[in-house]
Amino acid sequence: MSNSQVVKDPVREEILRKAAELLGRFGFKKTTMEDIARAIGKSKSALYYYYKTKEEIFEAVVAEDMDESRCMTEEKMNSVESAPEKFRLMFTTIFGSIREKIDKFSVFRADVMENPALMENIGKERDVYMENLLRNLVLYGIERGEIRKMTDEEISVWTKVTNMTMRAIGQRLFLEDNFAYVEKHLDFLAATMLNGIVVKK
Repeated sequence: MSNSQVVKDPVREEILRKAAELLGRFGFKKTTMEDIARAIGKSKSALYYYYKTKEEIFEAVVAEDMDESRCMTEEKMNSVESAPEKFRLMFTTIFGSIREKIDKFSVFRADVMENPALMENIGKERDVYMENLLRNLVLYGIERGEIRKMTDEEISVWTKVTNMTMRAIGQRLFLEDNFAYVEKHLDFLAATMLNGIVVKK
């Protein structure tokens, strides 16, 4: 369940805020439930009332960050009319925020590389969200005559493969420090992902 689906609770928000600070400073492996409980000034049993494991807290911290990114992406997409421009803004906003994520989460990048299962649940939720976002964008573009008509199966294949491609790019950029090379070409990459690189005749 994403953090946006949870009723706001000041204690829960404080747990996630402090946990994010500790994870950002020490990484996942070195941060303990005791550390988080101490940081919020509560007992470990009080912490367990909200989260049973450190993995749950990690997922909630990352989910909260993803929710913020989604809101920013959707806000930018809603600021324009055309489907290609919506796609460009979606693509550049998502990948443009990787610089911030590298700075924010750099300490536990090694933890994620060592234990990919940490991101498994979050990845599944992200895939559902992105495929829905891409599908709705394609249907919108078809309705406006900006994207060619496709069958439901073709739309499904396109959204899945586009999402897989974007996810793979994002993971590589986040984990391998290649971001600077790609950052200046985000508009170009967005255009070629949607339109290809062949000459239109």
